[in-house]
Amino acid sequence: MHAFVIAIILILIILLSLRWTWWRFSKKGLPVLVYHKIGVPPKNSKLSNLWVSPEKFKNQIKYLSKHGYTTVHFSDILADYKGERKLPEKPVLITFDDCYENNYTYAYKILKELNAKGNIFVVYNTIGKVNIWHNTKTEPWINMASMAMIKEMHSSKIMEFGAHTMNHPNLLSLSPDMVSWEIRESKKQLEAALQTELSAFAYPYGGGAYNNEIRQAVLEAGFTFDFSFKQGKTFWPWERDLGPIDRLFIKNDENNFDLYLHLTRGNSRLI
Repeated sequence: MHAFVIAIILILIILLSLRWTWWRFSKKGLPVLVYHKIGVPPKNSKLSNLWVSPEKFKNQIKYLSKHGYTTVHFSDILADYKGERKLPEKPVLITFDDCYENNYTYAYKILKELNAKGNIFVVYNTIGKVNIWHNTKTEPWINMASMAMIKEMHSSKIMEFGAHTMNHPNLLSLSPDMVSWEIRESKKQLEAALQTELSAFAYPYGGGAYNNEIRQAVLEAGFTFDFSFKQGKTFWPWERDLGPIDRLFIKNDENNFDLYLHLTRGNSRLI
């Protein structure tokens, strides 16, 4: 009986090791969380992992505060990068891609309630419209935040903003001139709307939809930081030549143990 119990325990440990990354060494670097949609996914959505419920999101923000993390803005990491002001001891950058209406109705209001900071990458030409780049066979189009919502979030000092192109294309599929326009114009238009300078850009389909030429176009447009959608933590202070800043994708089916592993290991699950 004793041997049977030990065998069961060993099997459980092996199974946990195969799925979760708890056994890895802690990884240094700036944790950058990335969310897309806060809410309940539409029925039969094939993109449900891009959603996190408001309740789960709120619990995650509470977890960060309870465990000593301080949420920061793009302007905070810029000040640290320039040597003007140090980041807090345990910084975490919360980002949202695309700027959905539910980022306003749920995420912004939760962050405001909990006195936390967030950052949103905006697809400029879809402001107040829908996410037309999505295939409706995978999920119905979702409403995007209006300019009034964006300006309210900006004025509140809860949210800061970065650019995510004009139309959310795969930049690798465009000509150099169109790549430059998508990047440069998104910065120009959003800066004019918000009357503030943008320092951060995130690549659409950023798991790999960029190359050295596209990164150079981001730099030439006047951005300091470029963010990928590759899973991981990037060592801080950042060295631009080593690649874009990686992020930690928070999925619909993850819990606070996953969040802990993201923050400390740079990934939560292997499978």
